[in-house]
Amino acid sequence: MTSVADALGRVGLPAPMSELAARQWDVVVVGGGHNGLTAAAYLAGGGLSVLVLERRPQLGGACTLEQPFSDPAWLISPCAYLVGLLDPRVVEELGLRRRGYRVHLVDPHLWCPFDDGTSIALWDDEAKSAAAVAELAPADVDGYLAYGALFRRVAHQLRRGRRDAWLGEAPDRAELEELVAGDAEALEVLFHASIAEVVERHVSDERLRTALHGQGIIGTFAGPRDPGTAAVHLMHASGSIDGQAGAWGFVEGGVGRVSFALADAALEAGAVVASGVEVAAVLPGEGVQLEGGERVRCRAVVSNADPKRTIRLCQYGVPDAFAQRVSDWRSDSPVLKINCALSRLPAFPAGAGVRPHRAMVTISRGIDATQEAYEQARAGVPTPRWCELYFQTAYDPTVAPPGGHTMSVFAQYVPALAGDEWAARREEAADGAIAEIARFCPDVSDVIVHRQVLGPADVEERIGLTGGHIFQGECLPDQMWDRRFSPGTPVAGLYLCGAATHPGGSVIGLNGRNAAMRVLADLGPAS
Repeated sequence: MTSVADALGRVGLPAPMSELAARQWDVVVVGGGHNGLTAAAYLAGGGLSVLVLERRPQLGGACTLEQPFSDPAWLISPCAYLVGLLDPRVVEELGLRRRGYRVHLVDPHLWCPFDDGTSIALWDDEAKSAAAVAELAPADVDGYLAYGALFRRVAHQLRRGRRDAWLGEAPDRAELEELVAGDAEALEVLFHASIAEVVERHVSDERLRTALHGQGIIGTFAGPRDPGTAAVHLMHASGSIDGQAGAWGFVEGGVGRVSFALADAALEAGAVVASGVEVAAVLPGEGVQLEGGERVRCRAVVSNADPKRTIRLCQYGVPDAFAQRVSDWRSDSPVLKINCALSRLPAFPAGAGVRPHRAMVTISRGIDATQEAYEQARAGVPTPRWCELYFQTAYDPTVAPPGGHTMSVFAQYVPALAGDEWAARREEAADGAIAEIARFCPDVSDVIVHRQVLGPADVEERIGLTGGHIFQGECLPDQMWDRRFSPGTPVAGLYLCGAATHPGGSVIGLNGRNAAMRVLADLGPAS
């Protein structure tokens, strides 16, 4: 039997649609992104009959693999680039390792060059990082260590303390205060602080501040001086890989193979998975209607689509208060993604003695410049001044033809422009991001042989994410914890499992697991 990975997620129809529609299902999962596939695997493993319907020809949603260039040997991860928050429970319980899941830990964790020709590499090993800080900014070593200890402490309190706050129902403010034992500094990070104020409180060297602040804005339409951005860094520092807390890594063969392994787990558990099948409407209490007119009956619909798209599908039965909450949900993305095929790795003159391509490379002009870029984007001007670069082929050559390399660019900020207006400015915005990279990597344009440029409007059109937001909505404090969506909704038989649910956005898998546990508890025995 061909695995989902072998087919790059293009599973098609496992049986005629008329045959699938004639069955009574326990659960229909709308959308075959990684959380929908996770939910399907757990639901089928719990004995329910499950049908997954994915609109696109291939599974994975934002966590997939594409071949956008003329040579199919280029395997591009279009939206999700690495893993760091994929929960170990999901990896173990669904047997992802025996399905081919392998991770290369990125170390140095971060490398950042500066305008004066210096640079810094920060490592998963705290002692190595402290030595690097001592060389760059000796007076900041203690502050840097305290900065890292703060985020590790809060992450430990929330995830490995009295309970894992990412698992099951989201805690409210009172429970979060209990989980951090009244730690005032932790509460400030959780609810109020900007990443800039936390960084500036701990270190004084402007270069070190330049390197650190970007971790609080990833995927967020807010500037580093805006309240709540410290919590964004906390979220991204709250995972672990192979026991290494806070680590991030490249998935062997591309991050989309996480979704493909999850699909194989769902299939093995008995779920039926179909791609190229669009759900035209959700019929609360009945099931779904397909674009072709067929109706598929089920006891529950689990939507992997974002809340706004899900509610647009509902034909009736949506309470006004819930519709208003969904309408108020903020999901405009500021992110520009540029996926590049390279003839060779470009040169970073400031990288002598380090291998920058093995790090997550931060390109930045500093905190105030990043804040200004955000404000420019809010005014409608694409200003991609802050970038993070990922070179998967520095660890894993399987995603490129022999001798080739890949570079993924995650840049901010671009405004929420409509399709036609964005199309007219897409290449200009990409050129701006590449120019920022060229400040520290002069030959970068010379080595790019192909590039795929995706702004928010492109991600929305291709993947179906409202506003192009890969986290299905901002991960600032007012949209986190019990402010994020619960799997259960007030719409009859409708559940949510995507990144807009607790615990948040990224390739986590717990969103799908949490939804499955709720559905299993509500539905009881299989029909």
